[in-house]
Amino acid sequence: MASHREVYQYRMRLYSRRTAPRDLLARARDKTELPRRDYPRAMLHSMRRRMREMAEGEARGESYWSERFAGSVRVRIMRKVDAIEERGPTRAALFVEARREILDEAGMDFLATPGLRPFEDFAVFWRDCDDELFPTVIEAFIKAVRNWEQKPDWPPRRELAPDFIAVANEILAQERVAWKIVNDQMVEMKSQELHEAVVEPALRLLHDARFSAVDATYRKALDELSRGDGGDAITDAGAALQELLSALGCQGNQLGDLIRSAKGKGLLAAHDTPPLVAVEKAIHWVAADRSQMGESHHASDATRDDAWLIVHVVGSFIVRLAVEESRHTDRLNP
Repeated sequence: MASHREVYQYRMRLYSRRTAPRDLLARARDKTELPRRDYPRAMLHSMRRRMREMAEGEARGESYWSERFAGSVRVRIMRKVDAIEERGPTRAALFVEARREILDEAGMDFLATPGLRPFEDFAVFWRDCDDELFPTVIEAFIKAVRNWEQKPDWPPRRELAPDFIAVANEILAQERVAWKIVNDQMVEMKSQELHEAVVEPALRLLHDARFSAVDATYRKALDELSRGDGGDAITDAGAALQELLSALGCQGNQLGDLIRSAKGKGLLAAHDTPPLVAVEKAIHWVAADRSQMGESHHASDATRDDAWLIVHVVGSFIVRLAVEESRHTDRLNP
């Protein structure tokens, strides 16, 4: 049992922490004065066994990947919020801000149940929302963390969101959930190899200010995919390709004209024609399909697989053309 003196000292430490000036608390939270607490990352026996069994199954050709966010996955990711709370804003504060992000965008009054306190409403929604909405929950939470990091009275520590993203991606991979957080956005991984080879490099390259319009349109295509709208994803992917070719100085109002202009400039070769024609035909197919089925409901028979093919084709051209343009600019401006 602690002595009276020890209890008194403990209470005084708590009191001094609560009443210290804001700038002193900020310095105390800064990583140069308060070393970051490293949590053990070693897996327990049950997880090690499950990972080993999955690895053995995959070696036999089995696949465990799923697009669903099981309850255990949601709980595991939510528990990582505690690591942020120990080093900065409270879970409640982040949940309230993330909830506001979703409500403002969706035009809703509550997420899960009316009458709950805001942070409870978000927590319940995190656990119980449909699988198609969970990516929105994660993106809203990451945005809340980013917003908090930009507050003027917050110490210059920018590793909270990256740390959370790294751990969340690790959990998604362990649980074989076919989603990944890339540049603060949840991206569905229909094909992990294509995703890593095409989508991630494309998103990184499009951070260049010259390609801001391309970046916005390509991200919109990924957003439509996450919502299951293959038709809109194909349309937006085609629009992103048009934006890219226009940014590279090609002339034309239609994709076909821009492709011909790009060939004339030497940006595209003869062997590039088949995949680009496929993209153009897919866009026309979606447009014709909607004209028959009803544009008001964004109706289309385009599936996610159709859309992923077009998104990856466009992404591969973004990577190649953007890299070549960057090299050309570097040669002109050594």
